[in-house]
Amino acid sequence: MGSNVDTSTSIEQRLKTLISKKTKLNEEDVNADLNFEDSGLDSFARIELILLIEEEFDIEFSDSESASVATYTDIVKLVEDKTTA
Repeated sequence: MGSNVDTSTSIEQRLKTLISKKTKLNEEDVNADLNFEDSGLDSFARIELILLIEEEFDIEFSDSESASVATYTDIVKLVEDKTTA
């Protein structure tokens, strides 16, 4: 049970690092309330972010999954689902 929490924490930290680099936000500002559009990521930048995340975690998102990502919480759940499947 503890390793699942550790895995989730690791995923979140890796995502925070990627997102903060892409958005120029501090990692502390990347949280559950973060909306990518409000943080200045246009649709092209979101696609670039998705590609970086796919590469970082060695996973692939479908077009519909990629299109559904609007918040930090969305991407955390999606990556967790993909990496634990």
